[in-house]
Amino acid sequence: MRSRTVTITPKRAAEMLEHNGHNRPLTRTRVREFAEAMKRGDWQLTHQGIAFDTDGQLKDGQHRLAAIVEADQPVTMMVTTDLAPETFDVLDTGKRRTAADVLTINGEKSTSMLAAMVRVIWLAEHLPTAPWTGTNATVTNHQVVETLDQHPRLREFVPIGERVASETGMIKSAAGAASYLVSAANPDTSLDDWFDGIIEGSGLAKDDPRLVFRKLMFAMTRKQAGLVQRRRDTREHVTLYLTAFNAWASGQTLTRLRYTPRDPVPAPARKTA
Repeated sequence: MRSRTVTITPKRAAEMLEHNGHNRPLTRTRVREFAEAMKRGDWQLTHQGIAFDTDGQLKDGQHRLAAIVEADQPVTMMVTTDLAPETFDVLDTGKRRTAADVLTINGEKSTSMLAAMVRVIWLAEHLPTAPWTGTNATVTNHQVVETLDQHPRLREFVPIGERVASETGMIKSAAGAASYLVSAANPDTSLDDWFDGIIEGSGLAKDDPRLVFRKLMFAMTRKQAGLVQRRRDTREHVTLYLTAFNAWASGQTLTRLRYTPRDPVPAPARKTA
């Protein structure tokens, strides 16, 4: 078995795929995910690459090769040849590494919650007008690590997100990420009144955005727990949170909060004096 580093062109990748006679069917979502990473420049050379057996048949790497063709740009990968045919049965049998796994390896704490919050931040920044579901909303492990590097204070909002979620019924990652977003937009302003209001809800007027938000989240939680099942939507929760915050920050009152999927996720406002 021999391995070497090779820069594979789209033409060469297509030629290699012609020797793909005994592999599992391609997963197009995986191909698109790899291709997008290649086009962004996020693809990195690792020990994982392309492998051919002693008969010249492709045994590993069909998704990587198909992604090179789709990305239409050369990519440097490790290419292994003369692989024993019987090793095919043990390829790709390991558990795929999640974003939480990567953060754990990097020494982070509360990694499941933190990874989910980072994903929300990335989606809010890059897909404010699009759905946060499906292949187009895939956030790679590399993007998670990169986004956390750009927003280091996000770590501080894990317990805040858990508290807000506990008291309002929000999705935890949505609560933590949205709380971070409003704080990041108001770095020199105390938002204690906002957080106290949505967490405690005491002494608020009926048209106070904090109380209107709390009541809506309670109603959604009861509906979710009742006979009528309703899917919890992270984008919806973040949008409602930020809409209520923006009204409160600008001194406006609210009589109701509504969510329309086609509306963009609002940018957090700066609180007026």
